[in-house]
Amino acid sequence: MSTDLSAVETQLSGAEILLWQGKFRRSFVLVVGLGTTALKWGGVIASNSVVARRIGVHPALLIGLGMIATYLLANELFCAVIRRRGTAGRRAVAMAVLADMMLLFGMLFVVTPPAEYARGLILSIFTVQLTQLYFGSKATVFTLIVIGVAYTFVVLAAAEMGGFEAPAEQLWNLALFMVGALLFARLQGQMTKRLVRIIQLFERVQDGDFSEGYDEKFDHMPDAITVVGRAYNKMRTHLETIVLTDPVTGCFNRRGFEQLTTREVSRALRGTHPMAVLAIDVDHFKLVNDEFGHLTGDEVLREMGALLRDTARLGDVVARIGGEEFEILAPDTEIEGATILAERIHHAFETRPFASLGPNRKITVSIGIASKAARSDQVAKTLIARADEALYVAKRNGRHRTEVWHPGMRTFDGTAAGQRSVERTAANEFPTV
Repeated sequence: MSTDLSAVETQLSGAEILLWQGKFRRSFVLVVGLGTTALKWGGVIASNSVVARRIGVHPALLIGLGMIATYLLANELFCAVIRRRGTAGRRAVAMAVLADMMLLFGMLFVVTPPAEYARGLILSIFTVQLTQLYFGSKATVFTLIVIGVAYTFVVLAAAEMGGFEAPAEQLWNLALFMVGALLFARLQGQMTKRLVRIIQLFERVQDGDFSEGYDEKFDHMPDAITVVGRAYNKMRTHLETIVLTDPVTGCFNRRGFEQLTTREVSRALRGTHPMAVLAIDVDHFKLVNDEFGHLTGDEVLREMGALLRDTARLGDVVARIGGEEFEILAPDTEIEGATILAERIHHAFETRPFASLGPNRKITVSIGIASKAARSDQVAKTLIARADEALYVAKRNGRHRTEVWHPGMRTFDGTAAGQRSVERTAANEFPTV
C-alpha cells in the first residue's frame, strides 16, 4: 500500500475500514435512493429527467431502482470478498469509489431534472470526506478526478439530449465544487498529519519514551487536536515519573535505565566517546530486612537512592535494577573517572548515617566497574555484563570494595584480589550488615 496513509489507516486495516463503510453505503443508498425514488414516483418532487422525457417517468424510475439493486448486490459481494481475504489495498478503495460515483451520477442522469444536477455534487462530498479521512490525499485526488469526469459526462450528455441550453453554468458549478473540495481536502490532510503525530507520541509512550512533546508550531488554527496535544504535554512529566521511575528510591527503574542508556549510546557513537557502567550491590542487605523489617528496609533503600543521586554527577543515569541492586551509567567516562566516582560512593556510604537505622549501623556497598569506547550499539549490553562480573568478584573477595573488569575476570581468584581491585583499606573499621 502507498505510504500516503491517514491517521486512521495507520491503526486500522483497509479491509476493516471498507467493511464498515460498506454498511454505511448500503444504508445511505437505501434511505436516500429509495426515498427519493418513492417521492418522485408519487409526484411529490419533480422527475422530469432527460431519460424520463424520452421513455416516461415510471420506466425511468424503474431503471433507477434497477441501478440501486445492482449497486447493493455488488456492494454485498465486494464486502464478502474483502471479508474472505482479510485485506484490501488501494485497488479496492478505487473500486468502491467508482461504484459510488457510477450509481450517483447514473441516478442523477436517469431521475433528476438537469437544472438540479448540482445535487450530485452535494451528495458526492460524503464520498470525498470518507476517502480523505480514512485513506489519505492520493485517494481523495482520485475521487475528485472521478467526480469531475462523471459530472462533465452527465452534463454534456444531457445537453446533447436537449436538457438545457447552457451547460457552461453546470460546469461552473463543478469548478466551484472542485475548488471547495480541494481546500477541504487540504485542511483535512493537515488535521490528519497532526493526528499522526499524536499517534506517534502515544506509540513512543508505549515503549516508555517520553522524550518528545506535542509541538504546537504546526497548529496555525488551534482546534480540538491542539487541545489533545496540550493535555498530553501536561501529563507527560507525570506519566514519565510513573513509568520510568522506581517508586521506592526515586531512581530510574530498569525500563527507564534501558531507555536512557539507548539514548546515551546513540550520542556516544557519534563521537566514539567512552562510557562506563557501575554495578552496585548493598552488602548483606537481607540482614537489615530481617532485623528491622521490610518497611525499614524500604526506607533505607529510599535513603540509598537519594545518596546515589546526590553523589553521581550531572548527566549520570542512576537506576535501581532490582532488590538492593543499583547501576550507574556514566557517559564520557573512562576507567579512571569511574573509579573516582566509585570512591566517592564508598565515602558517601561510610560518612552518611541512615536515619532509619540509627547512628551506629553503617551500610556498605560492593561495586563493579566496566568502561569502553562506544563503537557499537551493543556497547551498553557489554558494559552491563562486564560490570556485573566485576561486582560478583568484589562480593566474592570480601565485599565493601570496587573491582574493575578486565579480560579473564571469570577465572579471577580471591587470593589475587589486590592485583586488580581498588581495595577499601578502611573496611574493617566499619561493621557490615
